[in-house]
Amino acid sequence: MKIYVVRHGETIENANNCLVGRINSSLTENGIEQAKKLRKYFEDKKIDLIISSPLDRCKQTAQLISNKIPIIYSDDLLGRDHGEFTGMPRDSINFDEYWNYYKDIKYKNAESVKTLYNRVAKLIEDLKKKYDDKNIIIVTHSGIIRVLYYYFKGIPEDGILSEITIRNCEVFEYDI
Repeated sequence: MKIYVVRHGETIENANNCLVGRINSSLTENGIEQAKKLRKYFEDKKIDLIISSPLDRCKQTAQLISNKIPIIYSDDLLGRDHGEFTGMPRDSINFDEYWNYYKDIKYKNAESVKTLYNRVAKLIEDLKKKYDDKNIIIVTHSGIIRVLYYYFKGIPEDGILSEITIRNCEVFEYDI
């Protein structure tokens, strides 16, 4: 099984460096162009299925890269619920603390890192059982990709999951 994990194309909120989470925004013109370029990346790869977050920016990205590949939408791929931090500039919070697995801070409304990690780990385990012989593209959000990266690479000693930078329409590949 091979999994290609893709971040959606650019949105206005991304361009403004805000915590987007579950805001249902659409792609910018630049985001549309990013997704169209990404389609070319997958043209020579055998892909059986696309699984996407149901938010518009991911749906648009998945549809632009699909080239007749079936698409399934999954709430398990929704971005981290930023709760009270939604829409705030990223630099208005302590990002390393916010993304520290071991601190497991309980916020008023925001989803904790451990809750997010457990959701993503369960998703991968379910995919392994259901699609073990398939090549899949996952179209999702930077927070999910961040957790997937550390799921496959291991959580660092300090627990900080913010060291990785994830660009719009960037692809991460994992062989399972």
